Formats: sequence, C-alpha cells, structure tokens
Amino acid sequence: MKTFSIDIFRSIKAKYFGHPLLLFVSAMLLFGAGRANGQLSDTSISELIGQMSLAEKVGQMTQLTIQPLSAVKGFPGSPFQVDSKLLREAIVNRHVGSLLNVYDMALTTSEWEKLINEIQDLAVNETRHGIPVIYGIDAVHGNNYHVEATLFPQSIGMAATWNEGLVAEAGRVTAQETRSLGITWNFSPVLDVGRQPLWSRFFETFGEDVYMATVLGSASIEAQQSPNSDGYATVAATGKHFLGYSLPLSGKDRTPAWIPDRMLREYILPPFQKAIDQGVLTMMVNSGEINGEPVHASHRILTELLKEELGFEGIIVTDWEDIAKLYSSHRVADSFKEAVRQVVDAGIDMAMVPYDYTFTDVLIELVEEGVISENRIDESVLRILRVKSKLGLFADSRPRKAANKGASGPSVSLQAAQESITLLKNENGVLPLTGSESILFGGPAADSKTFLHGSWTYTWQGMERETYPESIPTFKQKMEDGFSNVAYMAWDEHLDPDKVRALSNRADVVVLALGEVPSVEKPGDIESLELAADQVELARTVVESGARLVVVLFQNRPRIIRQIEPLAAAIILAYQPGPAGAQAVVDVLNGTVNPSGHLPFTYPRYSGSIVPYDYKWSEQADILFGQDAINPQYPFGWGLSYTRYEYSNLRVNAGAFAKTGKLEVSVDVMNAGDRDGMDVIQLYTRDEYASITPSNRRLRRFRKINLAKGEVSTQIFELTKADLSFIGKANVPVFEEGAFTFIIDEQSITVDL
Repeated sequence: MKTFSIDIFRSIKAKYFGHPLLLFVSAMLLFGAGRANGQLSDTSISELIGQMSLAEKVGQMTQLTIQPLSAVKGFPGSPFQVDSKLLREAIVNRHVGSLLNVYDMALTTSEWEKLINEIQDLAVNETRHGIPVIYGIDAVHGNNYHVEATLFPQSIGMAATWNEGLVAEAGRVTAQETRSLGITWNFSPVLDVGRQPLWSRFFETFGEDVYMATVLGSASIEAQQSPNSDGYATVAATGKHFLGYSLPLSGKDRTPAWIPDRMLREYILPPFQKAIDQGVLTMMVNSGEINGEPVHASHRILTELLKEELGFEGIIVTDWEDIAKLYSSHRVADSFKEAVRQVVDAGIDMAMVPYDYTFTDVLIELVEEGVISENRIDESVLRILRVKSKLGLFADSRPRKAANKGASGPSVSLQAAQESITLLKNENGVLPLTGSESILFGGPAADSKTFLHGSWTYTWQGMERETYPESIPTFKQKMEDGFSNVAYMAWDEHLDPDKVRALSNRADVVVLALGEVPSVEKPGDIESLELAADQVELARTVVESGARLVVVLFQNRPRIIRQIEPLAAAIILAYQPGPAGAQAVVDVLNGTVNPSGHLPFTYPRYSGSIVPYDYKWSEQADILFGQDAINPQYPFGWGLSYTRYEYSNLRVNAGAFAKTGKLEVSVDVMNAGDRDGMDVIQLYTRDEYASITPSNRRLRRFRKINLAKGEVSTQIFELTKADLSFIGKANVPVFEEGAFTFIIDEQSITVDL
C-alpha cells in the first residue's frame, strides 16, 4: 500500500471535518504505509512536518501548565473546571503540543477523564493536522495527582528495599494507572545520585551509590515504558535532571554545583547513560548550573554530550520556568529573547514555559529574523512527534477505563513499605514487641498522614491534610489496631515534661514517631540536618522515666539523631512509606514482618561530616594525628533483622578473566537464626592501587533473597572488566591490571587481575 499524501488527508478532513470515524479512516490512510506496529515512521513524521506552519511547529515545542487555562481551581469537595475558551486558544489557535500539572491539587478519575477528553477533542478533531497533545505529570511515587491512585514509598524508601523487581512493579502499576486517565508522560524517575543529604529532593533519588541508582532507575524506566496491550509504550518515562542537579555545593535547591568532568562521568552520568541505552523517551534538564554554566544554556552538555555522544533521540524538556531564569537569575542572557535563543541553540526541544505564550512568540520571531534556522525547529518537532507516535497517541489519545488500576496495586504498595522499613538498632532484642507490654506512643508523626507520604502527594508539598482520602490510616490508628495495651500521648501533651514523665512511668515501652515536616524543592531548603530540638528533648524526657524507648523515624533525608541514639533501645527508619506505611511499621514492631530494609545512603552522625561510603583513602584517617574522619551513625547498606545471617566460603573464579574479561564471585549465605527472613547480598570491590586515587570500596552487585531458617544458599555474581574500570586521566573508562579485593559482608579476598 502506498502512503497517502498530506494533501489527500487534508481534503478528506476539510470535507468531513469533525466526523470521528472519517477522521480515523483518513488518519489511517495518511500514515498507513509509514506505520510499523501502529507507529509512524520518521519518513511519515517528516512529511507531516513539511506541511506544518512555523507557528504550528513552535506550538509543538511549547508546554503550558493547566493553571492559566482553568476556570475554577479544584478544592476538596469543589470540582476542577477548565476554561473552554482559554483551552481552545491554547490548542487550536496557538497549537500548543503539551500540557502538564494540576491546579494545585489532585483530581478525581472523572475530572481527569473529562479534562483529557476535552483537550484531545480539540487537538485531534479541530486542528489542521490532528496532532494529539501529550500530557505530563509528576507521578513520582504513584500517580500522586490522582485521588484514587495507588501510592508507594518515596524513591529513597524504594531504594531501601534493595529489590529491583519491586521497583519495577511499582513503576508498572504507576504507568498503568497514569495511562488509564489518558496521561502519557511521567516526569519520573529521578536519576540524580543522592550524595548531598541537605538537598531537599534527596528523597526522590535512589540513594548515594551510582550503581544502585543505575539499576533501580533502569528498572523503573523499563516498567513504565513497557508495551501496553496495543504494543505502544505505556507512558514516556523521564530521566531527570540532566545533569548534576543533586550536588549543589550549598545543599540548597537550584544553586550552583561545581563538579569536575571526571567526577561527572564516574558518579553522575552512568544512570542517564543506561536510561538512554534502554530507550528512555524524555529527559528533563537540571535547573541549576555546573561550573558556572547553566545547563539549559549549555550546547556542550545538551547537544555535544547528551544528543551526540550519548545518542539520546527523545525529547529534551526544560524544568519549570527555567528559560526565564537565564535572564532573571543566572544572568547569562540580557533579555528573555536572548534566553530563548540560548536554550534552543543549546538543544532544548520543549519549553515548560509554563504560564503563557512568550516562548512561542519569541521563538517565531527568532526564526523569522534568521537568528535560528527552521531546520533546527524541525529537529525538535521530529523528536516530539516521534515520542507521541511511540506512545500510540495518533491511534489512541483518550482515557482507558478498562486499564484502570489492577488489584495488585495496594498489595505492591504494602510489600514495598514492609521491605523498605530499616531496623537501625535493636538493643537486647527489644523488638519485636510481644504484645504483653504496656505501650505509650506519640510524637509529631504519630497521627499525621502527611509525615507518612511526604511531598508530591495530592499537592506539591503534600501538606494539605484535607486532600488525603479518609481511608488512609495514620500510625496512631494502626498502633491501636495492632496492640491491645496502648495509650496515645497527643502532641500538646508533649509540651509538658511533667505529663510526659507521668505517662511514660506507666508504660513498659514508649514508641515515638519522629521526623520532619514534608517539603520539596526551594521550600525544603534547610540550614542543618539536626532533628528538631523539641523532638530530641521529648526523647530525653521519656528516658528519664525509665521506660524503654523505641524511635520510629518518618523523614525524607537523614536527620541527625546522635543525641537520641544512645537513649533508644530500638530505632526504625520508615522513610516516607506511603499509605501502607503505618501498617508496615506496626507489622515490624509486632514481628509479623521480619525487617529487611537496608540503608541506600550513609547515615551521618554530624551535619558537618557528610562522607559517602565510597570515600577515598585520604579521607579515612590522618596519619600524623590518628584522627578517623569516617564515623557515620550507620554505614551504607546497614540494616538489622530478627534473624541472623552467616556468610562463608567467598570465592573468586578469575582464571579466564585475561581472555574473556569476565569473572565469577560466589558466596554461601546461611540463615542461622530461628525465623525466616530476607537478606541483601552486597558485593563490593576495591582496586588496591590505581593511577586515579581509588575508592576504599565500590558496590558492584546486590541481590535480595528469601532464606528459610536453617537454609543455606550459594549466590553467584558475574563481573566484567567494565565493572572494574574507572574514569582515567583522559576522562574515558580504563582498566588497569593489578590487585583487586572482593568483599561480601565480613569476608574478603584479594586476587591479581
């Protein structure tokens, strides 16, 4: 069958404008021979672009938030309403290719369906070319702007599961539920490596290790973009934020980073490279600057590195209002128009403007003036339409009620919360509780849904309690359900030390739910990692009574507990575990669940001593004075269990390494305790001597396994020469022969390779 021309499509559409069946037929005629598996070929897309006006092309590069197109802001009990005239102006007259976001709070299923259908009715039926809109949302721990969605622990909690399959399953559920509403673009996952805990978006990362971030980020992307029943990617995942966003020198959001190229390639780039290799469809740009160069304006980073060297073929989208910031904040452009020129020349494909048409108008001017070529515009439009095609939007851009969340969502959320819970301390086996103890519980997080979920939950900051469904239980509710002899200490009672002592005196165990108020981005900037002073004082007052103290931490980054740790008999880190989090913590407290979470970051003892686990040897000790600089509260990978695991017989089969570049590392693991459990086998390597100062160790593989009591399992890992390479003096990967040490648990073995 020969491909029909754009002109034939236009004549059919003009005659039968607005008739859904004939529009569908005409679209099939236009793209029939140019489709493979229901997708448009680049040839068909290029032909379409050739028939588009400059305004239509630039419209495709424009992304607006739904807020300026809204008639009524959604409040609890008050439905959201879009302004149809403003929406028509955006889609039909201004040719906007993408919309995003909500008006401050989550929408119901019916509200989403109504909105998406109205948008696509205009885009598909009332524009010249019928190009559908791609709608984007920050579904960062489930589709959190959908009232009925399944939510999960935040990413740092998902990382604490050390369970690649579980991260993938959460991504699959999120994508399925998001696509069911007609939303096909998810601004997730964060591929930034979390090595600066002051950073307010630390909780959105998969932790401080580059290998872990690569593996878990890859699992999420693969699950989200896996083909749906029609063979299209379920949603477009987003690798963000390219590049170096998570390492601001001051720790404050969107502030300068100073990252040498070697460090950038060793620790920051690999998760993005893996994402590109597996076909991630979109990339969002770092809002900040690296070494004095705003990333949005960097041709070197966005075109030479991302597009040319790494081979990225998808959409590069700005973050929120970041073009204007080149003029207002970074001051590398002396006008908004110059800022637009810089970002387009740098390689941006789509601008999250997000409130008006300033970008659209200015970019048209720049092309008409000959400052930017129309070929450069065509390149970005090709990328945008290619992604829309891979999502099947030309075939089906509507909500799919049949694809609503499956029954697995809540069970996956509960499993994720349970596996994320990390037991940091358990002195004399105080946990699990037997149920016979008299228990007093309280703390600022005890009766709060917001502490359980964190930001990006129904609203941006997640702090509007009235937006949370009634069905989500608090920790207080689950404590009262899970234990028979419990008393609750309300937050106002915490302010009276005498009352705290009196209540604690009557209890065998006091469980305090502590942590930090949810926040993200600039509102989450803090001056210190120290836990709030009133929470520290509360713990001290409880201990004065003689009761055993159990601390449960609900927090989005490691807050300093140096003063509390000696006082507590047990400490549980719950992160921000989501709607099933209260149940999961109680399951660990009463022993229904054997904890299996492990730290995906180094838990610092002091705010001024932030050293990741893979530190350099010069950081370890001062030879002259004997001062040990590495003294974390808890090390990376730490996590206790109610059973005991023994490792033995570490072996390295390196015989064929010189010929094949591969070797096997194996170890025997035994559950030597009296109950079943899950453990995480963590394989580290150390390059003993190298031309670039080596780290003391690097995580190379991990695996979470179930072990019945008394069971022994042999675990085998394969490593390649690439795993033992590093970024050398020429800023490219190198492998150097020599001594390498392989470490699992307390066992290690050194071999020459």
